[in-house]
Amino acid sequence: MVEKLWGSRFDTQPPKEFISFISGRDVTIKEGSDFRLVPYDVWGSRVHVIMLVEQSIISKEDGKALILGLREILNKWEKGEFKLEPEKEDVKLGMEKAGKLHTGRSRNDQITLDMILYLREESLVLLEKMLILIRSIVNQGKKGMRWVMPGFTHHQHASVTTFGHIFFSFAEALIRDCIRLEAWYRLFNRCPLGGAAGYGTSFPVDRKLTAELLAFDGPTENSLDPINNRWEPEAHIAFVFSAFMNHLSTIAQTLILMSTREFNMIRLDDRYSAGSSIMPQKRNPVGLEIIKAKAAYIAGALSTLLSIGQSLMVGYNRDTQWTKYIIMDIIDEVFSIPTILKGIIESLSVNRSAMELQCSSGFITAPALMEYIIQKWDLPFREGKILMEKAVKFSEKEGKERITLKGLKAASAETGIILNITEKEIEEFQQPSRIVSLLKIIGGPSETSMREELASLSRRIRSHKRWYVERRKSLKSARDLILKKEEEILSS
Repeated sequence: MVEKLWGSRFDTQPPKEFISFISGRDVTIKEGSDFRLVPYDVWGSRVHVIMLVEQSIISKEDGKALILGLREILNKWEKGEFKLEPEKEDVKLGMEKAGKLHTGRSRNDQITLDMILYLREESLVLLEKMLILIRSIVNQGKKGMRWVMPGFTHHQHASVTTFGHIFFSFAEALIRDCIRLEAWYRLFNRCPLGGAAGYGTSFPVDRKLTAELLAFDGPTENSLDPINNRWEPEAHIAFVFSAFMNHLSTIAQTLILMSTREFNMIRLDDRYSAGSSIMPQKRNPVGLEIIKAKAAYIAGALSTLLSIGQSLMVGYNRDTQWTKYIIMDIIDEVFSIPTILKGIIESLSVNRSAMELQCSSGFITAPALMEYIIQKWDLPFREGKILMEKAVKFSEKEGKERITLKGLKAASAETGIILNITEKEIEEFQQPSRIVSLLKIIGGPSETSMREELASLSRRIRSHKRWYVERRKSLKSARDLILKKEEEILSS
C-alpha cells in the first residue's frame, strides 16, 4: 500500500514538524481558547487571594482553602485532567469554586489580566525564537560577505551586491521586530487587576501588591482604561506579528525565486521541500509559500481586531470577547514559523558560480562604471547617466551584455563628452569584486562595511537577549514571592 504521494526522488525525507507545518489545519483540531488561559487565570487568582488575606478582606482560613484549591486545579490542568464545563461559559466561571474568590474582582478585570499575562508570555517565547532565527540569518550572511550576486529592483538585475549584504538586510528588519515586541511589553506591562468591572470597588484592595506579585511595572493608572480598550493590546501585538510576517514573507519570496531554475542561485534542502502527486520531478518550496500565505492571513486578522475596537461604547462590551479568538489564531499561525525558516536557511546550498556569472550580464555593472566616469572626469550626474545609457544601447547592438570600449566611444561621440578612457579601465570597473570593494558606505556591501555591520548586529542581538533574560528573571522572582507568601498563609 502506498502511504505517501511524493518523496521517492528525495535523498532525505522532511521531518515531522515540517510535514505538520505544511499540513496546516487539514488534519488537526483546535481546542477551546480558554484552555490555554487556565494557568494564567490560576496565577492571577492566587495573587488575588494573597492580597485579600493581607488586606484582611477574607480570613486566613478562607485563604488557605482557596490556595489549596487553586493548586489542585493547576495540578489537574498540568496532568490534562482539568475540564471546563460549557454551562460555565468560560474559564472565569469554570475557576470559581468558592464565592469568596471573586471578592473585589469582576470577570472584566479578570479576563483582561488573563489575556495580558498570556500575551506577555507569548511575546517572550516569540522573542526568543526571533533571536535564534536572526542569528541563523546573520551566520549565513557572514559566510556570504564575499559572494557577489546581482541586487534586484523590479525583479530585475540592478547592480552588484553580495549574498551577505542581502541577508544582513533581512536581519536588520527582524531586529526592528524585536524592538517592537519589547516596546509592546513595556507599553502594556501594567496590572488591570483590582479595577473590577472598570469602575473600581469599595473593598480595600491593594493594587500595588498584586502588580508586584505578577511582575508588572505597576497597576494601570485608570481602572476603566484597560476595560475600555481590551482590544488594544491584542491589536498592537498583532501589528508586531504582522510586520514580522511581512518581513518573513519578503525573505520567503526572495528564496523561492532564487531557488528556481531561472535564477539557479540556491537549492533548498530536501527536508524543506515537497513533491507532487503527479509530477515525479518536482521539488516544491511549499514551506516558503505557506509563510507568505500566513502573512496575508495575519494581516487580515489584524484588520479585524482594529475593526472590533473602533465602535465600542465606554466600559465593557462583549464584542471584545472575539479579540481573544483572533489573537490566539494569529499566535498559532506565527509561532512555528521561525523554527521552520531557520531550518530552511541553515540547510540551503548556494550556487556561487551562478551568482557570480549573473554579475557579468545584463549590463548590471553599468552603474559602477558610470559612477567611476562621473567622478574621474567631474561630469554632472545627469550628463554621465545619459552618456552611459547610450553606451548601453551601442554595446547591446554589438551583442554584448557589458559596456564595451567601442560602445562607450560611440556614446562619447554622440554626446560630445570626450573621455580618455582605456579598455583596461572599462574592464576593471566592471569586475564584480572590484565594484563591491568600492561600496564602502555605512551599511554597504563592501567587506569592510559588512564587518562593521556584523559587529553591530552581534551587539544588538546580545542586548535583546539580555533584555529577554532580565524579563525571565523578573517573572521568576515574582513567582518565588507568591510561593513564599502562600506558605506564610498556609503555615499560619
